[in-house]
Amino acid sequence: SNRILQLSEKLQYVIKLISCVGSSCIESTIALFIDEMKVTRDELLSCLDLAIHERLLIKEGPIYRFTHDQIQSATYSLIPEDERCLWHLKVGLAIWTNVPDRRKDDVVFVSADQINRGIEFIKLEDLRKKVAMLNLRAGQKAMSLSTFSSAASYLSTGIKLLNQNCWEKNYDLSLHLHNFYSEVQYCNGNFREVGQVTGVVLKEGKSFYDKLRVYRIIMKTLNSDNKLNEAVNIGIDVVARLGKELPSHYSEPSVFLANVNNIKEKIVSMTVDDFLKIKPMEDSDTLIAMNFLGELALTTCFTKQDICANVTCHMMQLTLDYGVCKESVLCLANYSAVLFGFGDIKGSSIVGDFAFKLLDKLDAREFLPQLSIVCWGGALSTREPLKMVSENFLHAYKVGMQMGDIHSALLSAHFYCESSIFSGGVELEILEREIDMFEKQMVDYKQEFNWNLTVSLERIVHILIYCSSDLSQHSSEFLVEVKELMDDHIEKNNLYAASIVCFLYSYVSYIFCNFDFAKELIEMRWTFEKTLYRPYRAYCTTFFFDSLISIAFARKTKQYIWTKYALENLEKTKHASHNYRHRVLLLEAEIHTLLGKTDNAVSNYDEAIASAQESGYINEQAIANERAGDFCLSKGDVRASYYYGEAYILYFQWGARGKAAHLKKKHSLEVNGS
Repeated sequence: SNRILQLSEKLQYVIKLISCVGSSCIESTIALFIDEMKVTRDELLSCLDLAIHERLLIKEGPIYRFTHDQIQSATYSLIPEDERCLWHLKVGLAIWTNVPDRRKDDVVFVSADQINRGIEFIKLEDLRKKVAMLNLRAGQKAMSLSTFSSAASYLSTGIKLLNQNCWEKNYDLSLHLHNFYSEVQYCNGNFREVGQVTGVVLKEGKSFYDKLRVYRIIMKTLNSDNKLNEAVNIGIDVVARLGKELPSHYSEPSVFLANVNNIKEKIVSMTVDDFLKIKPMEDSDTLIAMNFLGELALTTCFTKQDICANVTCHMMQLTLDYGVCKESVLCLANYSAVLFGFGDIKGSSIVGDFAFKLLDKLDAREFLPQLSIVCWGGALSTREPLKMVSENFLHAYKVGMQMGDIHSALLSAHFYCESSIFSGGVELEILEREIDMFEKQMVDYKQEFNWNLTVSLERIVHILIYCSSDLSQHSSEFLVEVKELMDDHIEKNNLYAASIVCFLYSYVSYIFCNFDFAKELIEMRWTFEKTLYRPYRAYCTTFFFDSLISIAFARKTKQYIWTKYALENLEKTKHASHNYRHRVLLLEAEIHTLLGKTDNAVSNYDEAIASAQESGYINEQAIANERAGDFCLSKGDVRASYYYGEAYILYFQWGARGKAAHLKKKHSLEVNGS
């Protein structure tokens, strides 16, 4: 400090002002806040050169930087403490006032940051309004950069700058600040704050249309907070008030099915180019209705599938009648899911392709996470390797977080983890850490629905890594665990999520050869699915394991009904076998041995094993080896030891150390190695 005090007053003035901005500042910005009454342009350049000579500053291109943080701190300390806020205010106002309009976006953050440190000195109402507008602009820019915490700070400051009768004097500014603030606090997971701010808008908003933005934020917040009935009621009410209410006759199954087929005939008869030539939607109320219908579809796609299916058909009809908009991307995706639920993989794939093409044409990147969840979780997963599907979910997660669609982003993260389990593409210990990271984000952002889904994945991975004993030894504990998870979903009428729990635990039960429990769980899941338009398919993995479990139980009980189930699910697996040839081969090998056709059994298993290896499904390659070992053991064939040994190595490589240890313990004589 003493060294700085020995410098000229003008130089001290210049570097004190720069210290207010921080450790560095661009030369063009410095020129904006230097008072030319005190320091001329030529004197400024001379002072900056002298500061460099005195080793207080260094210049890196257009940026002047203090040579050390301590020098910046010492310089700043020379400003009397009770004057510092005023200095910041003067710097910020000078920058914002002097900068040309074309450069205002470049300095919006530094201007707002400086002014906000001195707002206690702003008394004039007109200036407070201008600074509130500056904070609105800074908040909007921060939102566009996905820096939601900073955006919340700017918008909150803007609201504080308004006077008590702001809704009368500055209605539009008040409305915009509150709208954007509620939106950014949703992105931050601050749902209580969202409730308070949206409450203000609902009270002060002059018209129904002025309140629409907060209605949508309230829906998104309720959805994330697992208050789905309330979210659905708001969405249905808004759409009805826009004159686009859901047709009641869609709820009749026969009418709904006829409508699905009617829309399908219109869509699949088009080429992609034909569809992309459909006129843009222009009617403002229809555009708003599509926005809310899209939110309704997201809210209901898992929990209230009858409503989701009706919403989807309604959106499709509005698209065909009024033209395409960005939300048409979502209705195409959901319509693809409806067709997939009816078993129409070809039609579902065509519509899914249309959805992605329209996404590109309309530059509707904000809808990519929702589109990926629906389409990559459905028919498109039958066309690409499951590892690639997982990568698409991970990309959707990243885009969603950038765009502020936290719910869809973290739901994409869930499906990334889920598909990674089934693909065997991520080593389980790595996946365990990723699941833990995503769960923490779900808690931080209060994404209860997504967290409830992901808890089951965490448990399944934990069992595969750490459980080495027979699950049947813990059947009562295991059953209680599953029942608690399912009861929670059933209580909330989320049978889709209950189906997921059933399948995941039947999956791990089968891998640990607890076929009785696996059979109970798939029977429960089949019961749930009778009420679902879009049953849980796990990238067609359910068909594969339903068949494997049915084969195991048919082998045990000799009951033909289980053989029948096995054959039915084999056909379903064949129908989706573009990426899963090894699954078909393994099921055929298993069914042949079940029916006593054992002449070529070992070579059939070998073909399934080779196909799984070629496709990169290390987990299912391990299962195929274990089943081959079972067959050889049943025939007294010494090759059983080889197959069990291969299965052990593959399970271990996958990261399923618990299962590997379980296999070794069960077949100690057949497994070689540690």
